Amino acid sequence: MNARDRLIAQAGAGGANFRRLKDLSDPMVLSMLAYWNTRRGDRLMPRPSDMDPVDFARYLPNILTIQVDHEPFELTYRLMGEEVVAANGTNLRGWTVRDVDRLRARFGSMLFEFYSWIALARRPAGAGGTLEFMGRGHMAFESVYLPLSEDGERTCRIFGVSSYRPAEGSRSGL
Repeated sequence: MNARDRLIAQAGAGGANFRRLKDLSDPMVLSMLAYWNTRRGDRLMPRPSDMDPVDFARYLPNILTIQVDHEPFELTYRLMGEEVVAANGTNLRGWTVRDVDRLRARFGSMLFEFYSWIALARRPAGAGGTLEFMGRGHMAFESVYLPLSEDGERTCRIFGVSSYRPAEGSRSGL
C-alpha cells in the first residue's frame, strides 16, 4: 500500500475521505480548482502572486493557506478564513500542522502526511465526508488543496478551500 492509500485508509476511519479531483462536486470547490488551473496555465503550479483574492472574495471565509518550508521540512498555517476557524474551533494561524495533535490526537499528524503528499507530489488533492467539528457537531464538508510555487518546481504554499454544511441528521448548532 502506497503512502497516499495509507492516508486514505486513515482518514476514512474518521468519516473523512480523500477524493479524486473528478469526484468533487461542490460548486465553490470546483470553482477554485478551475481558477487554479487557469492561473497555472502550462506550468506545474501557479505562483502565490497569481492567486488574486479579488477574484474569489466571496470564498475568503472558506480558505486557508499553509506555508511549506523545506529545510527543515515543516508545514505552518498562515491564513484561515472565519468558516475554517469556526470548523476547527480555533484559529490555527501560526501553528504547525502537527500542533493540531494537541486538539485532536493524531489528527495533526495525519494532516501533516496528507499536506506533505500535496507539497511533494506538487499536485492538488480533494477531501470530503463528515467530521465532528468543534462546537458545531457533525458537519459535511468538501475541500480542495492546491499547491503553489515561487520557482515553478518546489511547493512553497498550499491553498485550500472548504465548503461546510450540517451533516444530515446532525444536531449541530444546538
